[in-house]
Amino acid sequence: MPKILNEQNRTQTIKMLDIELDKDFIDEIYSKIMREIQKDFVVPGFRKGKVPFNIIENKLGQGYIFQKVVEEAVNQSIKDLLSSFNFNVISILNIKLKNANYEKIEYEITLEIEPVIEIDDNIELEVNEIDINKEEELNKRMEYIKEQYVKFVESNEGIKEGNRADIIFEIRDANTNELLSGGDNKVYSVIAKKELLLPGLFENILGMKKEEEKEFTIPGPDNIELLKNRTLKIKIKVNNVFEKLLPTDEELIKLVNYNSVEELKSDLDKVVSQDIENLKKDLVFNRFLSYLKDKIDFELPETMLKKEIENQKNNFLMILKNQNRTLQDYLKSVNQTEEEFNKQVENIAKDNIKRSIILNNLIRKYNINVDNLEIEYYLKNDVETQRFVMELSQLKLDQNLITQRLIYFITLKKLKEEVYKKIKVKYVKDLQTKENLPAQNTI
Repeated sequence: MPKILNEQNRTQTIKMLDIELDKDFIDEIYSKIMREIQKDFVVPGFRKGKVPFNIIENKLGQGYIFQKVVEEAVNQSIKDLLSSFNFNVISILNIKLKNANYEKIEYEITLEIEPVIEIDDNIELEVNEIDINKEEELNKRMEYIKEQYVKFVESNEGIKEGNRADIIFEIRDANTNELLSGGDNKVYSVIAKKELLLPGLFENILGMKKEEEKEFTIPGPDNIELLKNRTLKIKIKVNNVFEKLLPTDEELIKLVNYNSVEELKSDLDKVVSQDIENLKKDLVFNRFLSYLKDKIDFELPETMLKKEIENQKNNFLMILKNQNRTLQDYLKSVNQTEEEFNKQVENIAKDNIKRSIILNNLIRKYNINVDNLEIEYYLKNDVETQRFVMELSQLKLDQNLITQRLIYFITLKKLKEEVYKKIKVKYVKDLQTKENLPAQNTI
């Protein structure tokens, strides 16, 4: 094993180590290299793979062999060191060979590391009180499940909330009569829900019947670049109306393979209870992270910062590209200079890195590890993990990446549970904040 002769922290993120490799370590590396060369080495009078080491050295030269031994010894020792550190190494900045022979190799290595920070969990934090009516939440879950089995039946009645309607529409600028959308006589299927339609559109289509036409004006929404700051003239024709029919309780239990409504509600009760508990842990954990980010000041690794800034910019530019917009278009729309934009990106990157470093230090502090048995347990018993796996299944990821993400997800869950046990919490009411449970249900 490599021996650390001297260790020096130049800064919070730069560490220098003097390393010594002894004769036993060097001999192992020498034997490993010679065996690799020997496998394919051919000399008259010897079978392939059986040429003695001294003859190989004479043929290739002792200097060549020794150079390969030193290179491999240094590389192997660095791998061994990195696996033994109780801190994260970001990059290797420099390696300087000081002394090298078959008796001893000495070198100096300079590392860029994540800062190791002291975290005090002997604190009391104020956290928002959770105000969730469990009975109401159970009813919401039942309605959500029913929504998965909804049927739409053609109707001659007017459009009601939740109905589906097939419409032909056109949207024009009320002042210039410029066509902004639609107007192609195509039939579009919409669901009559306020949150799914343009502001003002929902109220105007309620009550409209099959073959009915209507014209009206509404203000353009601010969140759609093409429509904002305009008055919109909308023309609609309803082709068909379909009434929304939800299954009865009796129909539902057959669809979801339950014996009774009571049995279904019992399982839902367990899910809701677990969701409330998970929400409490999330609130405490996020409050603790915010507290640590505000209270602890430390240096950020330069390599991490540059990479995160680049990632943030590239991700944002990709979003703009998908919207057929340039960075200049965006800056003009928000009245921002490129310098201000770059500073904003840098601040976001710094915040992300600081959070990541604090998380890694917490994982080490509480010695959080995840083994295969724990993965199986969470997959079987934890609804949050089950939801996460369902989300992963929708992405086109290879199995190794799925496994990595799952392990990290469970690592964070275990960390949240540990923090929840350690931190003293004082619950307070905050009328401006409304906490919500997950909308989806897993049984």
